[in-house]
Amino acid sequence: MSVLYPRLLRGRIDALFEEYASVVSPAELTVRASVHDDAAVYVATGGTRVLPDRLDDLAASVRVLARQHGYPYAATRTTEFDVALARLLHGTMDIAPAEAASREVWAFLSLVLMPDVAWWRYPNPPGDRVKNTDITRHVFGRLWWRAELVHDTTLADPYEALTVLGEADFDQVYARRAQIGASPKIVRNLLLVWRSLRDSGELNGVNEREAFRSMLTQLRRVVPFLSLNALDDDALVAELDRTARQAVSAIRAADLA
Repeated sequence: MSVLYPRLLRGRIDALFEEYASVVSPAELTVRASVHDDAAVYVATGGTRVLPDRLDDLAASVRVLARQHGYPYAATRTTEFDVALARLLHGTMDIAPAEAASREVWAFLSLVLMPDVAWWRYPNPPGDRVKNTDITRHVFGRLWWRAELVHDTTLADPYEALTVLGEADFDQVYARRAQIGASPKIVRNLLLVWRSLRDSGELNGVNEREAFRSMLTQLRRVVPFLSLNALDDDALVAELDRTARQAVSAIRAADLA
């Protein structure tokens, strides 16, 4: 059975964000961190409510990881930290995708449970990094979902694809989640194809980010006429590989023009 996490009410989210606006250093928020808030509620569905001790353990583990990357001083190697944190959150929270889709759950983590880590990772953060406005931008929520989309239990390291794309390119996948980014099957195979092209040298000499975005644009045009999710893995990989190569070839041709 999945674990249910507290959801922070909207009024409290805005109030805490305003209170923290004058924070100078993450250390100031350490004393504000808590496993409980009077304005946090649980959804009335099946599941076991997370125990306070488990929330405390989660926060402690995240802080240990953060200290390895500079916390409470300026963050270092933030890309490495994000990848490691994605593994930690997805591997330990035992949260179902339906629960993880709640933006208020992630707001509780960033504004109540671990505000010091949130403000350390994004000093003076814009609202979408810590509030409940956009999971794909949230300091913690975006990383859980990134891990969820790439998680592949058939691999020795189920999370190895986390390093294939940077945040900006993952954002492009999220932006097309209605057609592509909501399907772990499509995302996993998409990353498999892209990594294969990179490893084989097919991407040498091209603007990789531009080529990747061009591929996503072409896929978006294909989706209305071809159900990618309905394809078996071999057929899906073949379709993604064809589209990727077309995008790369188009970028090369444009560079030569």
